[in-house]
Amino acid sequence: MIKYEVYEGVIDMDVADTSATMIDASERGRLRNIINNLNMYADNVRTITELYTKVLMDENVSYFLPKITQQDVFMRHFPELFVYNEFGENLFNCQQNSKYHKYSVFYHIVSSIENANVTEISVSDWQKKILKWAMFLHDIGKPYVKTVAEDGTESFAGHCEKSIDLAQAILSRFDFSENERNIICTLIKYHDLYLNVEEVTQENLTFLANGLNNDRELFYLLINVKDADAKAKSIEVYNDFKVIKQKYYEFANTYFSQSTRKKIEVSDNSKAQEKEDDDKDSKEQEVKLTSKEIKELIDEIITKKTVKVRYQPIVDLRQQCVYGYEALTQISINKKIKIEKLLEVAKDYNDYDKLQQILFTNAVEQFENVVNRESNIIMVNIDYDSYVNYVNKPRIYDMMARNKVVIEFKNYENKDLTDIQETITGIHLKGGKVAFDNFTLEKMSIEDICYLDIDYIIPDMSYIKDIHKDFEKQKYINSLITYTISKDINLIAVGVEDKKILDTLKLVGVRLVQGYYFGKPSPDINMINDSIMQKLNTEEDQSIM
Repeated sequence: MIKYEVYEGVIDMDVADTSATMIDASERGRLRNIINNLNMYADNVRTITELYTKVLMDENVSYFLPKITQQDVFMRHFPELFVYNEFGENLFNCQQNSKYHKYSVFYHIVSSIENANVTEISVSDWQKKILKWAMFLHDIGKPYVKTVAEDGTESFAGHCEKSIDLAQAILSRFDFSENERNIICTLIKYHDLYLNVEEVTQENLTFLANGLNNDRELFYLLINVKDADAKAKSIEVYNDFKVIKQKYYEFANTYFSQSTRKKIEVSDNSKAQEKEDDDKDSKEQEVKLTSKEIKELIDEIITKKTVKVRYQPIVDLRQQCVYGYEALTQISINKKIKIEKLLEVAKDYNDYDKLQQILFTNAVEQFENVVNRESNIIMVNIDYDSYVNYVNKPRIYDMMARNKVVIEFKNYENKDLTDIQETITGIHLKGGKVAFDNFTLEKMSIEDICYLDIDYIIPDMSYIKDIHKDFEKQKYINSLITYTISKDINLIAVGVEDKKILDTLKLVGVRLVQGYYFGKPSPDINMINDSIMQKLNTEEDQSIM
């Protein structure tokens, strides 16, 4: 008979954090807000998922989670964790009397969540979410399968399978896609496999890789799961695992580098797509994909976020330095496809907004991992409606608080000006800036711009192309500069492909430029900076005003 009861806050005395009593008032306030929100939005699946995810990803998870689990709302969301076994134990007071464990089951889980912080490789926010939920659920089946032999030896054989069953039931009640549920359960399935040196063979690790669809990022996530699990056990266990972990990395570095799949990079920014492909790739025939195949690719991008970011510098000609960077998202796939087609199919399947949002947040998150950057101005492109429709605005606001984020809006024309200004005001209040990309007077009039408090205008590339040959284009850009200076708006000229264009832009008064003349987008910001300085040092010293 299944028995549900609220446990009474059982805590191992040797595990209790003695610093908990020193938690300051702000943390106690945060705890109250979390509990209030959990109760307020108890029936809102998406919000509840976001709230629990924030708790699992919080640096003080060891303080928050034990207290939250004592709330009625938690038992309502996770009833499986309160089931008692024949020994009168549920997840929260189930002991592990073993030389391999220093904590009870629950505090082992809490410690593993806390330890699930990547050091060897960087991961996206989505991958961290998957990692934290996997650690939260990886051992929840232990109370169900616990046995005690006559000599007092405890066993948890079969706990992985039981944890997967429980995890599937739990995750189905939250806002997770089928693919995300499968990934989390697969990580749970393999978390306790091949942890002895003699088991770490090429055949066994290949089996793991195949079980993860030969996905490099997921294989590294599995290593992180195993690492966090080992850290939460005894010191002896973790010292042994460090040797094993090195063998996992050696296998991964060899196995995935030998992949025969040809990767072709696709940018989410169409203005960089044609130039970004290498000469060899550009000669290849485009593969005709069906809408269904493209939909599968979109799902992979949204769920796995198998994307990376390259940076194209924005150069300040007046200060002779790098002003900032535009983030260009790259998607590694095994077939060549135009980004326009990808976005078109995304619209057909109502995935357009989500795809835009995923690419935007991932670009800023990856930028945060870049060290020794000369400037922390990061410009990221996103569809205006996709931004407005993004429900998790606090996530973007947090990014703005940590970085100088410039949101480059596209498809902003034909919108209500009052609504646009409200959006801009909200961004400014959080420390962000706003740019209008691909700007033309056909899209928005000078009168409209006067009404809006924007920070940057990026003229359409058609006005920059061959500008050294076209006096009308020169007059147009010069008039825009005159206007933007009077309104304290920065103008960025993109599409600077050669020195003739650059020299013309200098003459008409452009200060900020971006383009392939200064180099192709690169993941290495230090290399970008070195290249820019070399290029600027070769330029003739002349006035740009």
